[in-house]
Amino acid sequence: MYHWEIVCYPITMRIGVVVHGAEAIDSGFALKAIRTLERLGDVSVSLGGTMGRVAVIDHSLEDLIDITHRERPSTALQRLIDDEYDLVVLVNHGKMLESGIRFAELLLPKLNRKKTPLLIIEGAGAIGCIGICDLLEQVASSLQLPLYHLSPRITAEETGNRLVRRISGVHPGELIQINGVIIGRAVDQEIIVTTENKKITRVSGCEIKPHGLEKLEETDLAEAIIRTGTPRQSPTGLRQIQTKRKEIAVLIDHDAESSFERAKNASVAVTVGDDTTAVAADILYRVGVPVIGITDGDRDGLIDETRKASGSIIIRVQPGTDDCMGKMVRKQVFKGSKGIECPSLQELKRNILKLLKDDIIEVMES
Repeated sequence: MYHWEIVCYPITMRIGVVVHGAEAIDSGFALKAIRTLERLGDVSVSLGGTMGRVAVIDHSLEDLIDITHRERPSTALQRLIDDEYDLVVLVNHGKMLESGIRFAELLLPKLNRKKTPLLIIEGAGAIGCIGICDLLEQVASSLQLPLYHLSPRITAEETGNRLVRRISGVHPGELIQINGVIIGRAVDQEIIVTTENKKITRVSGCEIKPHGLEKLEETDLAEAIIRTGTPRQSPTGLRQIQTKRKEIAVLIDHDAESSFERAKNASVAVTVGDDTTAVAADILYRVGVPVIGITDGDRDGLIDETRKASGSIIIRVQPGTDDCMGKMVRKQVFKGSKGIECPSLQELKRNILKLLKDDIIEVMES
């Protein structure tokens, strides 16, 4: 007679993690949270947002945290939910607990969670869960975080064609960005933005920069990315990585956060605007891509220090003309496109300098 023994092997829990923001990485909190979760299951980690990518590179974490996608946190979380992970986790580190919790609660209504438990780990001092998560107290104990009850919040209050959105946890003096465009500087701890028919009609709690606001012709306030402060609170280290080069030049016009995706394989990026040039140059330094920056001296100081890859030049033009000069370059050099073939960096520099020569005040080379 045969005796059969049934052996039950433990099934490893699949845990999908989205890390949001540079501060979670620079502070070391994201790595601590990931290591804690790795003791509980098979962990896959990706990045939500944009500026955290530079922090991942500086901390040599690109083999642990996937930075190949540029996704909003809600998109990254939904992808993991749709892939049927057993547990989906958001790791964030807000400037303060209030702003960190609010960020998470605004994400919740955007997700079709199905039955997947969603764990929110906030480095500013809280942990919470939507759905049944047997690991909640264990993770909270390991990270020494208090439990917090999460309540979904709507992004914007809607009345007909009028939308109102409130941004709390703001420090007076911080720069305010909407969809990558600096629109002013905070004067209060709460910013209230109002749109009618997708046109911004009022911003309270903020000293407005009219030139910036003019660039936002239509704004879907419910979906807009609104940021306060600098893109990276506490940068540490500086590191470069190798990428495959193509003989192309890309134009980055007041959209610095797209720099990595659009220009990481380019031979050069032409950037328009003082802060755009500063942020784009700093990002692209990590992949060794030089910039040809067109600026006019009205930098708001979005980042304190900027590194530029070898071969970069900064062209300073007459005050208030960088946008106009950028349009000329787009039309005459890029022929209305955002990218062109560029077999010679020096020739591209000469062409742009020749085009802008009547308005150039200074040229600075790296």
